[in-house]
Amino acid sequence: MDLRFWIFLRDVELGRNNNHDLTQLLCRIKMFVDDGMAICPICETVFVELMKQSDYETRMATAKLIDRLSSGVTLISSPERINQELCNAIYSQAGAKNLIPIDELVWTKLSYIFGEIHPHQTPFSSTDELVIQKAFFDHMWDISLAEMISSFNFEEWEQSDWQKTADSLNSGNKQYFDEIRSYEQTFRSEFVGVLNLFKETILQLVMEAESLGYMDFEVNYKILSDRERFTRFSKSVRTLHISASCHAAVRWDQKRQLKGNDLLDFHHAEAALGYCNLFLTEKPLKTLLSQNHLGLKYDFRCVVESSAAGGLEVLNANFNQE
Repeated sequence: MDLRFWIFLRDVELGRNNNHDLTQLLCRIKMFVDDGMAICPICETVFVELMKQSDYETRMATAKLIDRLSSGVTLISSPERINQELCNAIYSQAGAKNLIPIDELVWTKLSYIFGEIHPHQTPFSSTDELVIQKAFFDHMWDISLAEMISSFNFEEWEQSDWQKTADSLNSGNKQYFDEIRSYEQTFRSEFVGVLNLFKETILQLVMEAESLGYMDFEVNYKILSDRERFTRFSKSVRTLHISASCHAAVRWDQKRQLKGNDLLDFHHAEAALGYCNLFLTEKPLKTLLSQNHLGLKYDFRCVVESSAAGGLEVLNANFNQE
């Protein structure tokens, strides 16, 4: 769920919204969570948006609901996911066997939503430092989002200027629009552009795979030179594939301009489409993600809905089948 739906359900929880569909949706989700059949994980974008809320009472109520429905689970941050997806994709296409599925490698606890941290370079011996690190890890593992929220100084939290970033991207899109010939070309440009930020990671992974004798990448593994191989590779790097699809869709639509909130919405989409079964978000984002030329509704199992009634229908259909 994006923050909009978390707020809807929070207001139901607080008795501020008695919409029938939302009430039923919250009841069904609670039932599935309590039965161990589902969770509603978050990504770091939800946390960032939550930090933008100025009212302590509602912010804390949202955090408590997230604790309840997520079971304390979050996806690892976007850069970490891309790194892990690249690792699995490169090793898989290199011929490595018995890899741990990527779906099992992208989860962590809410306290590590921005990455794992632990005490290091302490004045203690290496043995004692390991004991301290273990104790710290155990402590952090059980911290709830509500506890984290209560310890933050929101007045000193520096928010990113998402609109400034969007304006910069719009300017670049306008400057290079004449070079666009197709959506496929636009997508490839977006994907490769961000992939270049991970060149060192890719080089290290290729060297590791070669050292293990999987194959000669210089001869046989030219990811970007073969159309079919590129398509297969891009889909295996899910987070980056979905991100590139969203940005390419905006660039391909001459009439559309990116807004700051679009960038946050795209992060929600990356997390949800890549690793969840149902994504509840606003209608404009659902419309964008459902466009046929993006192919996202065919490539990923996640169903996108923009209404509580639609979400209920998907939940009931899926769990009734099980």
